[in-house]
Amino acid sequence: MTNGLHNLVCILQFSDQTRWVARIGLHRSAADSAKLRNEVDTMHLIREKSKFLVPRVFAYEIDDKNPVGVPFILMEFLPGNTAMDAAGGYDVHRGQIPFAYRQIFYRSVAECHVQITALRFSKIGTVVRSGEGEYNIGPFPGIGGPFDSATSFLEAWAEHIRFPLEKHRILEMMKGGPAQRVLTAINEFPSQIKAVARRMSCNNHGPFPLCHADFLHSNIVVNESFRVLGIIDWEGACTLPLQLVTFPGFLNVMPISFDSPDNYDEDGQPVDGQQRQQWKDREDYVQMVESVEHKDHVLSRCLRDERSLALAYSMMAYKNGKLGFYDKVIDEQ
Repeated sequence: MTNGLHNLVCILQFSDQTRWVARIGLHRSAADSAKLRNEVDTMHLIREKSKFLVPRVFAYEIDDKNPVGVPFILMEFLPGNTAMDAAGGYDVHRGQIPFAYRQIFYRSVAECHVQITALRFSKIGTVVRSGEGEYNIGPFPGIGGPFDSATSFLEAWAEHIRFPLEKHRILEMMKGGPAQRVLTAINEFPSQIKAVARRMSCNNHGPFPLCHADFLHSNIVVNESFRVLGIIDWEGACTLPLQLVTFPGFLNVMPISFDSPDNYDEDGQPVDGQQRQQWKDREDYVQMVESVEHKDHVLSRCLRDERSLALAYSMMAYKNGKLGFYDKVIDEQ
């Protein structure tokens, strides 16, 4: 049994050794109910349209109007370990994919990533399954939609987003650094996103690809060889503009424009050896994506677009309260 901020998760084992996962919501709100419904509908979509595994949903209730009295979902337990827990877990490899398994793991993830990105819709938003089994796109909890264009989505995002840290906390964290510049960049970022949105012309309209909201190795189940067995935790999955399609979380890096120039040498390469290796791993991953793409090369083109990757990184960083040079990212758009 594990207890997180939002959910209680239990493993149920039956007499025939079959195991299910029971996830019980600890909070009751309309937004949480909508997220659970969207997650279930997304998993149904993937099971129907893709070849990689997601858990089979056996039962769920999106609110407390049921005999259990709380929102819950009962779903299949995927055998194996998450890539974070495999090969000895965090205590052994500190959250990094062991080097001996990286090529196998990256290629297996790339195959899944291409399939996810191939699920595309005409609007930006969350997956909604009708009673007839058809799939459409609905609104984002807290933002609205669905949106017909990247412009309208970015404008709505900028209108609703709030940086989670107060001014005094930002100034305290930036002691000895360019505090006022960073504070100004943070305050002006939403309006600058609106300006970027208004001049967006390339890839402004759909189709828009499905994206996993937390595409980390902690949500990727693997076997002993690090081949992907399935992907879990589809809460928050949605369709997004191509400009916001990015790498799996374990390959995300801070853009040069967002970072301090002191962290790079005269050739623009990272001073830190681990970051240099991550740059190489990213290039390897893109080549693997290219090798498994068939109908088009949408995903690989997104992963080679450094300006869009920087925009995607900065929007997520803003939501999570990360300090950085948001103004420099905008200047490059």
